[in-house]
Amino acid sequence: MLLMRSVVAAFVLLLGFGVAELRGQAASARRIAPGVWFLLGDASMGYSNTAVIEMQDYLIVVDANYPARARELMVEVKELSPKPVRYVFDTHAHGDHSYGNSLWTATGATTLAYYKIVAEMDRYEPTRWQAAEAKREDVREMHQVNVQRPLKTFRKSPFVLKDATREVDFLFLGWGHTPADGYVWLPKERVLCAGDAAVNGPRNKLWDANLANWPRALSKAIKLRPLYVLPGHGDAGGIEILEGQRQFLIDLYSAVKEQVDAGKTFGEIHVELPERDRNWVPKDMAWDIEANYTEITHHMPAGAVEHVWK
Repeated sequence: MLLMRSVVAAFVLLLGFGVAELRGQAASARRIAPGVWFLLGDASMGYSNTAVIEMQDYLIVVDANYPARARELMVEVKELSPKPVRYVFDTHAHGDHSYGNSLWTATGATTLAYYKIVAEMDRYEPTRWQAAEAKREDVREMHQVNVQRPLKTFRKSPFVLKDATREVDFLFLGWGHTPADGYVWLPKERVLCAGDAAVNGPRNKLWDANLANWPRALSKAIKLRPLYVLPGHGDAGGIEILEGQRQFLIDLYSAVKEQVDAGKTFGEIHVELPERDRNWVPKDMAWDIEANYTEITHHMPAGAVEHVWK
């Protein structure tokens, strides 16, 4: 009987440990600084990363994400802090960063973005929303005809939120990944949330970009000298993410331009980038090369040329 009780007790303890462990894994939050967390998005689900910033009386969430992830985050964020989410910042208009907007505002949060995001959404929506509906159950379940625009926008950069706890600067540094790229900068902690202006790995989407200007915008971000960089996709790191993203863009643009200047057509262009760019080079570079080729030959940003999202 004593042995049986011991076995049962051990099983209960093991079960309790398993549940606690699973809860911890569900949150999957990495503490970057006191009151600042980074949550890695599940790439297989198309999710972007998320940052949570704790203020004195409320929370800021960076990127609304897809609807299914937004719902997960509402649970996970409560495990980090009991404070309410007051602001949700869309770093740009793409669905994996903004399609959960209406779920957040339904809880009382205010969605926030740089003002040019509205023009981007007006240009491409609801076409992209409808394309996402065809592929994603979570978007279909929203029963919306369009993405909800941010409730609050700013024109002057930086837009600052500050209290006794910390200062949070919302920045626009120029047209890079999209015309409305927003960054979140914590000057005291030297933490930079970069959205998709800087990703960690072969996760770039170039078709809405200004490829010539994007490295210039990243140069401004590098001048902040962040200790921590939280990318829109891929793991968190340091300033090397900004530097590597910038160098990849420069090398790719230069390689394509050199061959365009030599009279080669798109089909004739072949690019091999230096080893330093390996982290950002996808298995198939055709779309990346095509975006650069389009920008160079049209003499305008790739994102300004009529295109279908790829």
